[in-house]
Amino acid sequence: MNLLFIRTIEGRILAGITMFVGMMILVGWVAINEEARMQAFVQQHTGRSIERGAELFASLCSECHGEEGYGAGDRAPGLNNPHLFGYDPVGLQTAAVTNANRALVRLNKSVDGLLAELTDSEEPPSEERQNEIVAAIADLEAQIEEQNMAIAGTVAERIAILESLDTAVNNGLFPLWDTVVDIEQTGDNEIEVFFNTNGTRLAQVGWAGDLQGYIVTTLIHGRPGSARVYPNSTGMAAWSQTAGGPLRQDQIEDLAAYILNWDKGAGWTTEDFIAVAQYGKPLADGSLPSEPPPPPAGDNVEGILQRWQAEEVIGSAVSGELLYDQEFGCTDCHRDGASAPDTIGTAARIRDERLTLPQFADYTLEQYLVESITRPGDYVVDGYSSGLMPVNFGARMTDQQLADIVAFLLTQ
Repeated sequence: MNLLFIRTIEGRILAGITMFVGMMILVGWVAINEEARMQAFVQQHTGRSIERGAELFASLCSECHGEEGYGAGDRAPGLNNPHLFGYDPVGLQTAAVTNANRALVRLNKSVDGLLAELTDSEEPPSEERQNEIVAAIADLEAQIEEQNMAIAGTVAERIAILESLDTAVNNGLFPLWDTVVDIEQTGDNEIEVFFNTNGTRLAQVGWAGDLQGYIVTTLIHGRPGSARVYPNSTGMAAWSQTAGGPLRQDQIEDLAAYILNWDKGAGWTTEDFIAVAQYGKPLADGSLPSEPPPPPAGDNVEGILQRWQAEEVIGSAVSGELLYDQEFGCTDCHRDGASAPDTIGTAARIRDERLTLPQFADYTLEQYLVESITRPGDYVVDGYSSGLMPVNFGARMTDQQLADIVAFLLTQ
């Protein structure tokens, strides 16, 4: 007992309790601060990743995309770019007009229903009901007028915003606006569809995933078809070692982190739009057309096949290969099965594997291919991720282009 620091039992019990309570307080303090510590760690890790990405961007990307990421005319698009980051300068106005038009459809339908009841000669309404109908129609017509006035005001707002962005439009923001969409001659619905599909870069290319996935995928596989889109470019190469490029996956992630660091969220301004020297172009478009393009194929598979038969649309495998490799950049993901089924063996796999599945029992090879291209989310092959393939090929391809690509794939 003489060797013990605390000689009494009571003292040792008190010391044990004190130490236990102290340890609990310490553990609690660590637990309370763990989230903040981890957040700080993540911020430090992200910061270092952004710094490494900045060095890679300066040495590998700035020549085409610009030192500040604003792009270069007819060479490469700007990445320090509100349009890329999903900031639509007229998005609020477009949504308001779209919602008002939907309300108008409902209101007009209600008016038509009441008029039909009022003029029903077989079962005419009572005088009291007629008065109710007339009052209801007057109320609906007032609401219709209110919606039309709201649309007119919102459209005027949108036009004013677009006029303030003339420089950005000249640099490629909302491509095809002047040549395809005529405000005086094009229906309201078509104008809303145009803005809804061109308001952001991801909508423009039909990317169903998030922006990070789009950037990383593009860095990995490159965009060889961009040489046809940007005349002063030799085409964006595949940068990842997995696709034959020089960069490791961690370097790809660093580059993506640096690009994503430009995002200002809701803080983008008109000046930011004007600062961009080159906006992204539609991927399958080498130059802006001087007249409206042929109608797109769409995504009604049965309708497409019926048109092909009625209009005798015959695909060319030679043209299809060029479209597949260059115009639409399909080989970027399908080469060697990197991110999608390998091009080689396509027809054999469909015939021997896909069409044996119950859901494709009545399908032809052509039908399966048309559906896979225009409606890629309907069926995803095991082993591959959903959302990687653009969903708007039906809106970007004509019937002839789609038939050409199908003809090429049938040779594989």
